[in-house]
Amino acid sequence: MMYAALLTAALALNWNQPRMLLLSLLIGVGVFAPVQADYFYLICAFGESIIGLLAYCLAAPASRFVCRVSILLVAFHGLGWWLDGYPPSSPYHLMVKICEHAELLACILLSRPITKMVTYV
Repeated sequence: MMYAALLTAALALNWNQPRMLLLSLLIGVGVFAPVQADYFYLICAFGESIIGLLAYCLAAPASRFVCRVSILLVAFHGLGWWLDGYPPSSPYHLMVKICEHAELLACILLSRPITKMVTYV
């Protein structure tokens, strides 16, 4: 539910910024894409690598942050695979949620309407 609200806010605030809008959509696809259980961590790590690479190529205001968080997510997916992140009590779930929320929040906070509002205060 929170992902949908953050994604909606990011898309609404970046409607007039094509690069930020595309970056928000990429993150949304990464968050909401269904991943099958077979090779779960590998597919997630590959998806985050693609998001990080495309964020770098887009050169949007939030791209640098998203690239760095994507690197963290690739590391967390690798650790989740190596240390068995499937149990519900695994810290893997919390760390991935924090990073995915941070990516969407970066798209919101670095949007043109928010940055204009902050510079005028």
